Amino acid sequence: MDLNQLRTAIALVQHRTVNQTAAALGLAPSSVSDRIRRLEEALGASLFTRDRSGMHPTAAARAYLTSAGAALEALDAAAERLHAAPGLTVGAQASIADELLPAVLDDLRRARPGLHVQLRPDPDRIRILAALDHGEIDVAVLLDLGEHVGDLGFAHPAKAIEYLDVREVPMTVVVSPDHPLLGRAVTMREIRQTGGLIGRESRCSFWMATKRWLGPDTDLTAVGGLAQVREWVATGRGIALLPTFTVRADLGSRRLAQLDVQPPPLQLRLVWRSDHKDANALRHLLYALTQL
Repeated sequence: MDLNQLRTAIALVQHRTVNQTAAALGLAPSSVSDRIRRLEEALGASLFTRDRSGMHPTAAARAYLTSAGAALEALDAAAERLHAAPGLTVGAQASIADELLPAVLDDLRRARPGLHVQLRPDPDRIRILAALDHGEIDVAVLLDLGEHVGDLGFAHPAKAIEYLDVREVPMTVVVSPDHPLLGRAVTMREIRQTGGLIGRESRCSFWMATKRWLGPDTDLTAVGGLAQVREWVATGRGIALLPTFTVRADLGSRRLAQLDVQPPPLQLRLVWRSDHKDANALRHLLYALTQL
């Protein structure tokens, strides 16, 4: 069956006469009549009756052409998606999605103006990496450091991957405004000896960063979410190593204070599978970020 024949029959229902349908479609009236005849032959049924007012679909034909019209709309929409701008699905840790990711996505759009980016935030890094392994996302955005994905302290992905570090994420050691270590430079040893180090939980990037900076045997207490960590610090119940972006407002309001020590930054890391179906294009796209 020729889809143009279907489209002509649907148009004839709307315009009612062969001449008006021909004018609307930019065809000769004989071409409209020929398409209708061929469609009826293919279907083995008459679709229209004729009287002085024009062409009228039979009840069965009206139902058929209504369904066919919906099917054609779906096909047209699928064709538009097929030829639409390329898409990229990005999985990101929820803790960084709001603060750090918008700038990266803006850079991606500048590198490829027609790129459509779909963001899938998730608080669980394990689920993000599993989605990457299963091909459910194209790129994962993580906080990490070192020469391999997972050197921060989490499990390495199962699939062969590549990565690109696009931003340093400064870290800050925060304490209550009246903490005794304030007002002078301090060392990591002093921080460890002071004790009371707190964090979110053992799978958290900030927790892993504290262990990597101060040592794997550093005693840390899990207190829940980021808001709880900041509350414990503000009330003098502990010390925490956190990304600067998460405590900027608290430092500005003097609810928290910053120790005079320089912990190493984390890296905002883009990770993708080496065997991605568009690995070369993806690699070139992401590496374009380094040129912006």
